[in-house]
Amino acid sequence: MSTPAPTPIVTPLQTFVDLSALLTGIAAGNLAPSVDPKNIKQVYFNYAQQQAGATFDNLLKIYRENSTQPAGKIASLILDQSGPDIRFLARSVMLMWYLGSWYAPADLAKAGTDTPPPNSVVISSAAYTQGWAWNVAQAHPMGFSNFQFGYWASNPPTLIDFVGGNS
Repeated sequence: MSTPAPTPIVTPLQTFVDLSALLTGIAAGNLAPSVDPKNIKQVYFNYAQQQAGATFDNLLKIYRENSTQPAGKIASLILDQSGPDIRFLARSVMLMWYLGSWYAPADLAKAGTDTPPPNSVVISSAAYTQGWAWNVAQAHPMGFSNFQFGYWASNPPTLIDFVGGNS
């Protein structure tokens, strides 16, 4: 008689990474690589949890309870059907991954097309340099690059090399 394989335990951090992959369109393996000396996923998780508390927990719960659904259905549930607190927190999480900055969900909710952009807080210098906007632009922040000296003599990697997935 064979013993069934144990069900893998999904940690809140892994749930956050999987949710973030859905929200950003960036492969989870790229958001949380196996070799990750900066551990930016943990920095972002801690920051969002500290800033949003119970709403953050609810966002993770919504994702976890619906994770077997198609991505479009989960995105619609989070961004269209779960109310403004969840919607704007999800937007804050997206901006955090792309820009390395925190935009308070309440400020995002107030922002409109005819208002200036809301204030933001750069989470850390590592968050700034690790922002995915740089990878999507196939660029790097001024004064910082992960590439070796002379990288500019070759064509840049393709966008799929940077973000993975079906981007």
